[in-house]
Parts: sequence; C-alpha cells; structure tokens
Amino acid sequence: MTNKIIIWGIDDFNTLGLLREYKEFQMNVFFLIKGKASYACKSKYCTRFYLTRSNNEGLNYLLENFAQEENKPILLTSGDGIAVFIDQHKIELERYFIVPGTSEQGLQEKYTDKNAMTQLAEEIGILCPKSRYCQWNSNVDDVTYPCLIKPAHQKPGHYNEFKFKICKTKADLKRTLKMVRHDSEFILQDCIQKEKDLLVYGARMWDGKTVLAGAMIRDRWSDSGSSSHGLITKNIPTCIDSVKICEFLDRIDYHGLFSFEYGMVEDKAYFFEVNLRNDGTSHYFYQSGANIPLAYAYSCVGEDYTQVNIGVTEDRWFIDEVFDFENVIKGVISKKQWKADKEQATVFKYYDDDDEEPWRYVMASRWRQIVQDLILKQFRLYIIYILDKLGVRK
Repeated sequence: MTNKIIIWGIDDFNTLGLLREYKEFQMNVFFLIKGKASYACKSKYCTRFYLTRSNNEGLNYLLENFAQEENKPILLTSGDGIAVFIDQHKIELERYFIVPGTSEQGLQEKYTDKNAMTQLAEEIGILCPKSRYCQWNSNVDDVTYPCLIKPAHQKPGHYNEFKFKICKTKADLKRTLKMVRHDSEFILQDCIQKEKDLLVYGARMWDGKTVLAGAMIRDRWSDSGSSSHGLITKNIPTCIDSVKICEFLDRIDYHGLFSFEYGMVEDKAYFFEVNLRNDGTSHYFYQSGANIPLAYAYSCVGEDYTQVNIGVTEDRWFIDEVFDFENVIKGVISKKQWKADKEQATVFKYYDDDDEEPWRYVMASRWRQIVQDLILKQFRLYIIYILDKLGVRK
C-alpha cells in the first residue's frame, strides 16, 4: 500500500493508539493535530505532525499539502467534532482523499446526535432505554427517577456541560437544567441499573462488509470518564445482535471505524450509543490481537484486508495503568486489589515496551491531571457555566 495515512485529531490516547496500529507504515503516516501537542506526538511512530488551532485551519492545510498526491491519502479521525466537520466538507475532500463516513452527506452529522441514533436503533429493533429529547425548559413532570441526562451532540466551539449525569430526583434534574445553555440539546433516559458496561468495536469496510473485533467489558472508570479496567474478549455476548449492528450501518451506508456501547442487565443488552469514528479503546483490541484500523486501511485501497488479523485472539484484562488509581483514592477498591488487578493485566492504556516515551510523559504530570479530573468531575457543570458567562470558547 503506497497511500499516505492521515490521522486528524487531538493529541491523546486515541490518536496514540492509531499511530501504534499503523507502525508498519510509519514513514507514510501523518498526524494532523488539532490543538496542543501532548504525548501522542512523542511516540517513536510519529515521524511527521503539524499543529492547527481550528478545523478550518486543518482543512486548509490538508488541501494545500496533500491534494496533489498520486494516490489519494486515507483520512481518519478520532473525534465526533472533526468527523462531523469532514462530513460537512465531504464533497470537497473526496476529490483528493479517501474519506470515512456515510455515503450521503449529512447522515454522519445526523447520526452523531444521540436522539437520532437512538431512534434509528429502535426502528431496527435494538433494545434501548426509554428516551426523550430534552432542553433547559423541557417539561420533566412525568420523568421516572433515577434518570440519566447526556448531551445529544458536541456543540461546536463549546465544552459540553458534562459527559452524562445521573439525577436521582426531580429537584436534581431541574437544578441541572437550570445551569445548562439555552441552546444545548440533551437526551433524557431511564437510568438502567446495568450489571456490566459493554463495548463492541469494529469497522464497516469499503466492500460493504462489517467486521467485529470482539467486546470490551468494563467495570471501572477514571474521573475523566474513560474506562480504566475490564476485560477484552473475543466472545461477544449472545444478547448482542451482530446482525442488527450490521443493519444499522447498512441503513446509513457508513464506511469506517466504529463502536457500539451497551448496558447489560441479566440477559438483555440496552443500546446506549454508537461512535462513528475510531474509538479510544482500539489500542486495547490491538494489544489483544485485532488490528481493525490496519484492515480498514487495506479495504480503502481495495487490497485484501483479511491478511490482517481482525479478531481478538485471546481474552485479556486491561487497565489504565496511570489513572485507574483514582479509584483507590475514592475508595472504590483497595490498594491491595488495585495492585492485583494491575499485575493481572496484560493490556495497557499508555505503556508499550517498544514505545515508552508517551507513557513517561503522562506519568510526569499524572498527579496534576488526577487532581484536575477530580475537580472537573465534581464541579464541571459550574465551571462550564462560568466559562460561558465569561465568553471563553473551546
């Protein structure tokens, strides 16, 4: 494969994973960073990168520097905001790049919205929690508690008020809605008392076939909202209907990397959301034997992607070796249990024997980040409220 691979995203663990997954094409991979440089660009597999302050600046850079390539570069992204931006400029970009997304412009943006994706999932017959559209002034008199509220989508130029919030009472929900922006949109759901949190990772290839790497069963999270401990398994639970995953992607004719998230209750799986871009957990699956991003790149150029292993080869425990320790600080688990879990894990978020520099960079600032995460988790809604009043934009 001679096509360049361009990873467009912020400098974080998601893009770090992609750089490692494409290491055999190291000299042919370009990292277009939105925002500040951090630890991903410290990877030995990141040989070329460029910093941009905005999506528009990134678009201009791509067109100025890669539009004349003999073979169209493969464009990949790790975040919803850039994925939607690519969709908005799909016609222009497709002239020069192999672009992930839906075949019809606008569908990528539409189904990044959690209300729209939930509606389509219900139409297909995927089990979903009872959901409804919500804004700051919505009538919530008939809501069942506890309930879960989360942003329907990322609002351009702004920080989301929260990733999600569980409201135990009507007063709690009303207090939350009083603090949010008047133009913010949310999805309000029954709060499923899940026994397990599950993610299925895969890709829909350019031949129209959908491949699944396996599943991630998550049992702990860091304060940043990222899963920090659990199991990567080749066995997708039988209550997850793989055929319906394929049908969802076929209906919108999406090509690219994706993940589906569910909450497990007994023998039922409740759909939470779909991410139509690379998931931040892809490197966990990679360390467990499945290189979905590499297989997808081969499919982009019509080469045989089955030459790449696309399924988890053996079940492995994973841990965020840096920030899962927050659960010891909060009393979720004992220090003894945490040490045992870390000893058992063979899959890590940052550490790589052959590429240690990103891990060293994160470790050097971890206590500052842990304190920041703790504060943000507790006071994020109020901090964002103040930033909005001050006119501070993302």
